[in-house]
Amino acid sequence: MTKPKPSPFKKLFETKEEPQLEPELLTEATTESNVTQTPTPQKTAPIQEEPRKRGRPATGKRSDDAWIGRTYYVKRSTDLDVEEELLKLKRRGVEIDKSELVDFLMAVWVKWQQGENIDLLLDEFTPRRNSKLD
Repeated sequence: MTKPKPSPFKKLFETKEEPQLEPELLTEATTESNVTQTPTPQKTAPIQEEPRKRGRPATGKRSDDAWIGRTYYVKRSTDLDVEEELLKLKRRGVEIDKSELVDFLMAVWVKWQQGENIDLLLDEFTPRRNSKLD
């Protein structure tokens, strides 16, 4: 007769428990034999570092809590004009994107609604006075 094949799942149901001596029991046993031994420290699990995430690090506005994503509709001609003006600014060394422009304009509008003099704010932002020097 042939032996039945062992079940591949048998190991899953078997558990081996190795008896571990408590550190207190170790010191009691050694003091009885007049030998002083310090208990061996228990092994600690190695600290596992978090795996590195794939892709670029999150450093943009999307991952910045100070910014919130919104969707607005603007006329196509306005968007093209804004793109053209931002490109002109970029060629002169002024880096600003649409979201920063919209954020600034909305903040100025709120301050104007609250009664502040927005001419000073607009003068700080606009590079028009720099273009007069060119």
